[in-house]
Amino acid sequence: MPTLFRFSLLCFWLPWALAGCQLGYYSQAIGGHWSLMGEREPVEQVLADPETPQSLAGKLQFSQQVVSWAGIHLGLPADDVYHQYVALEQDAVVWNVLAAPPWSLTPKTWCYPLVGCVSYRGYFHRERAEKAAANLQADGMDTWVGGAIAYSTLGWFADPLTTPMIQRSKPSLAELLIHELAHRKLYIKGDTRFNESLATMVGREGAKQYFSATDEPLPDGYWDRREQVEDAFLGIIADTRKALARLYESTSKPSRLASEKARIQQQARGRFAEESQRVRGLKGYKPFFDGPLNNAQLNTVSDYNDYVPAFSRLFSQCQQQWGCFWQQVDNLSELNDAQRKQALEALAWN
Repeated sequence: MPTLFRFSLLCFWLPWALAGCQLGYYSQAIGGHWSLMGEREPVEQVLADPETPQSLAGKLQFSQQVVSWAGIHLGLPADDVYHQYVALEQDAVVWNVLAAPPWSLTPKTWCYPLVGCVSYRGYFHRERAEKAAANLQADGMDTWVGGAIAYSTLGWFADPLTTPMIQRSKPSLAELLIHELAHRKLYIKGDTRFNESLATMVGREGAKQYFSATDEPLPDGYWDRREQVEDAFLGIIADTRKALARLYESTSKPSRLASEKARIQQQARGRFAEESQRVRGLKGYKPFFDGPLNNAQLNTVSDYNDYVPAFSRLFSQCQQQWGCFWQQVDNLSELNDAQRKQALEALAWN
């Protein structure tokens, strides 16, 4: 199981966007992106190199098969993407800063040209991300810095494969690639939860279908065990968020808020430790529970999972036909924010 979440940095780095106090941020983003793009090598060239390790060659070949299959069978835009490779020594491509008030689960957002407002801010250097988080923390915010192994430019550039992506297991790599391709298919400006939950659902279902349709071997019961682990993890996080939400609504006394928040966080860690003995694979999430478990960290899970049941229900209603599914998702994208949220919540509860 993964010990880091898959974050997608959805931001366009356009020179005309550099303005005012954003200049420093956009400068590092543009520089980091173009540095990465400048180091790309065609996958075919890497495969032809006799010095390429067999393990790397096998994963690169697998990635090309997944991307091609997803374009044909899932209706995803797979042309001219993930056909290049960047070798990196670090375990993340970018580091995302997330923040929220100490007594609220409403995330802080940052707004950018074209993509709207999102609940994270990405940096190509970990030190800069940690400095930005420290500044927000000094202002009294809950903060969290999470490593991202991939990001999407939503079709504006030919996104490359990277070492942190390739080092994943084959099922996780397939899910990641399809997740990122989904962002290129549809993106709603300013609706992080819709975008990420949609990509999560498409990534999971697409990966299952890929392995079902091909000769790639998997251990017996792999997907059932995977679902059991994810359900256990998400259950802990959902209950923790509900407990915190009730707390924040119940009192405004800082001392009580602080003590009860700490108790709820410790309760989550205790439940994780207990369920890890019962659910095989759940221990892979230990680094997450070793974190602060504050509002900012917990919000990441909601953004990537809250609407997954709704999209899964929609897929079932379409008899698992991707053409129908994408048409229904397009219909949702035409709604305003309030209408779309209401429709998704209704789907999740049906």
